Amino acid sequence: MIIFPQDGMKSDLKRLWRACFGDSEDYISFFFEHRYIPENCLVYVDRMIKRPVAMLHLLPVTISEDGGLSSAQYIYAACTRSDYRKQGIMAQLLDTAIKLGQSRGIKYSVTVPAERHLFRYYGKHGFYRSYKVRMVYMSRSDLLFLSKDSMEIKGSVRETMMQLNEIYAFRRDMLIDREGYVNWDMNAFKYAVGIHEQDGGHIITVAYKGDLGYAFCSPDGDTVRITEFIAKEHFAAVLIKRILQSYPKAQKFIFRLPVCDTFFEKYGEVLDFAMIARNDGKTPVSMTTLEGIRAPYLGLPLD
Repeated sequence: MIIFPQDGMKSDLKRLWRACFGDSEDYISFFFEHRYIPENCLVYVDRMIKRPVAMLHLLPVTISEDGGLSSAQYIYAACTRSDYRKQGIMAQLLDTAIKLGQSRGIKYSVTVPAERHLFRYYGKHGFYRSYKVRMVYMSRSDLLFLSKDSMEIKGSVRETMMQLNEIYAFRRDMLIDREGYVNWDMNAFKYAVGIHEQDGGHIITVAYKGDLGYAFCSPDGDTVRITEFIAKEHFAAVLIKRILQSYPKAQKFIFRLPVCDTFFEKYGEVLDFAMIARNDGKTPVSMTTLEGIRAPYLGLPLD
């Protein structure tokens, strides 16, 4: 049966999360401390053992649409215990999540399939491919070349660090007018920052004479993954230079970028990233017909 989590069930949900995703105890606890809301979680309980064997979480977001914001729910941490898979349990959870969203007056559901083959699976449950990203793989020498003409910050005037509220406001200003943009509120943004840093990542920022830029970076050996890179085109090279300075031993850099990013538009490949469904069952035409640099953007997805 599908229910909202009951009192005392949190430890079972943590155990299920650990078994399905293998995340650390700190990572799991951080989510349940800061983002877990029982009424925004659906669990499938086996009546025999009276414990949850599958779950998904519904995180509130808004989506830019027609000059305004539409309500949406981001489906996160959807998982089923290994010995209960291929029994249609997740299908029931997804269908229930969409019906719940409709009953709450929420227009859209969005999700990031964890594996490529899951795009087809979600497609069977009313989701459509919509959100794309540009994946760019660069060597250190590549980035040195791209940043060689960056503006020089001379003399005693130095770039400054951006505060969290500045990053949030800058991000929103840069992206809010893009049709289909998934907007996290400030609390959700703080959580995304916190979980990123707890997982070993850093936020590299640069601010100089009114220009701003930031990048979510995760080092792994000689490789740095940049999961969000936001800067105006004329300032992107300055941010790249700051990233190179921050990771002097890194030799490989992997960027996950909005398709609308013009600085990297000649590089990498554009891939399907996330899917969207209208909770009323209609086709989300306005979101699925946006292509090329007009493709909508879903960043910081907690994937």
